[in-house]
Amino acid sequence: MHGIATKLSKINYDYEKLLEINNSVSKSFEYHVIDAETSLIDEENLESLKKAVLTIQSKRKDAFEILEKYSSYNFDLCIVLGNNAYLSKKEALFKKERILEVIDKALNYKNNIWVGTEGVEKIVKDTVEENNLISYYVNGCENPDILSKKAVYLPYSIKITENILFSMEDYLKRRKNYIGNWKDFLISLKDVNVNLKELYRFKDHILIGYPIIQDFENILSFKNKI
Repeated sequence: MHGIATKLSKINYDYEKLLEINNSVSKSFEYHVIDAETSLIDEENLESLKKAVLTIQSKRKDAFEILEKYSSYNFDLCIVLGNNAYLSKKEALFKKERILEVIDKALNYKNNIWVGTEGVEKIVKDTVEENNLISYYVNGCENPDILSKKAVYLPYSIKITENILFSMEDYLKRRKNYIGNWKDFLISLKDVNVNLKELYRFKDHILIGYPIIQDFENILSFKNKI
């Protein structure tokens, strides 16, 4: 199964553009993972989305309000710890265990829940396994030692150029095991045939592509190549 990830900051929080992308993605993919980052998707746009997986940053002070709102729609939820770049200083100080509180609350609403495991693998392991949730991790980081269905986040471009690498510099530096080995984290679609053995390890995963360039050519190329 395949999906596409969209970060609203990368499309300048343009909700008309989001709906265009969602319309295209929902026709060709099984999932559209949407990270609103610093904003909240409003009711009008939520009602127009299809096949969405909505991301909730558990360290946000309003995480439980967002959870309640998103849970009223028939979408999967993706609960992650939260990126400090999008959090206030106070929010960034919340303990990692807060993610368990958000997951527990989410289970009162539904069980089609994805859990971002980066940085919290040991904390969420038991909860994910006991409730048959989906563990969601980042390409280049270790496949988490969790007995569950897996989804993997795969940043990619048709071709990885110097400009692409520059645009992903902060993302790469946030990965604890990054030592300049960008090919372990980013996928060049033009080189996929060379790397088929490497990609085979994802054969039982849900593959979520993140198009570094958010245009329709890049989006639709993912399913054709992977």
